[in-house]
Amino acid sequence: MTDHQPAPACAEGDDIDDPRPFAFSERPIRVICYGDQFVATDDAETLGLSATGPDAIATLAMRLFQAGFDPERHLVLFRGGKRVGRTTIGRAAGVNS
Repeated sequence: MTDHQPAPACAEGDDIDDPRPFAFSERPIRVICYGDQFVATDDAETLGLSATGPDAIATLAMRLFQAGFDPERHLVLFRGGKRVGRTTIGRAAGVNS
């Protein structure tokens, strides 16, 4: 037999170094799309935030940006219970260069 020594126990993922910026490790914000011109967040941090109009996602993203959310944080878009897209706050609000 071999002299195998098991690694010490740790929480799942704690032994992985993540070189990405902190924004990528934050949980994405869920955005629910109702029809063509109304969106609302479905997240504990942003509960009750919504926007209407022809460019509702951009309006919502700009409100999140102005509220101090990281522009690199992801928005995951849902319509009718199905995931329909993913973007960042900065890209949707038009503040990324």
